[in-house]
Amino acid sequence: MNSTDTNERKVIITGIGGQGIVFLTRLLSNTALALGRGVVVSETHGMSQRGGSVISHLKINGSDAPLIQRGSADVIIAMDPAEAVQNLDFMRRGGMVFVNSNEGLHPNLAPHLERLNIRVWNFPATAIAVELGSPAAANIVMAGFVAAFDMLELPYEDMIRTLKQISKKGSEKNLQAINAGFEAGKKMNEKEIEHKGHEVHKGEERNQSVGFPS
Repeated sequence: MNSTDTNERKVIITGIGGQGIVFLTRLLSNTALALGRGVVVSETHGMSQRGGSVISHLKINGSDAPLIQRGSADVIIAMDPAEAVQNLDFMRRGGMVFVNSNEGLHPNLAPHLERLNIRVWNFPATAIAVELGSPAAANIVMAGFVAAFDMLELPYEDMIRTLKQISKKGSEKNLQAINAGFEAGKKMNEKEIEHKGHEVHKGEERNQSVGFPS
């Protein structure tokens, strides 16, 4: 597949030092490169040794400019909810936020998110990684979860191939982690599609019930 087979994707990947933001960025960018896509990555490391912010700007099939402009990102992948909020102004209207959290973002943000039609998917990647006995693999669990939604147009099978190449050490645990995230994401995505289908069906029934007789 070459670079003309996919749309431009602008992705902000963020978290705090020690959460594997650099590795997660490498996994996504190397997968895109293996598919023949143009990739530009810019990383900002705060005081990562002290738990400071770490932000990666990943552009797939985009311009050569290193940074993503505020208000233009398609996706935020946040390993920390506070960092998701901190970087929310990067999001474009209709974008998608994936956040490592049991509860999602603060309820006060709901009007803003609804106004811009930004969808937030919260997922407890850290808790799942702990259950798997690999707490440090929460970033890989998150990668699998994101892959299930195909927002980045990076097929899961290709991500698996890249993961095997870049994680020789502990690769079996990493494969378990990415699979756990992917399966959970698939179930959530399927439920969402099913829910939308029910809503459409109800709307059709309402339209039929108020229609004028012929």
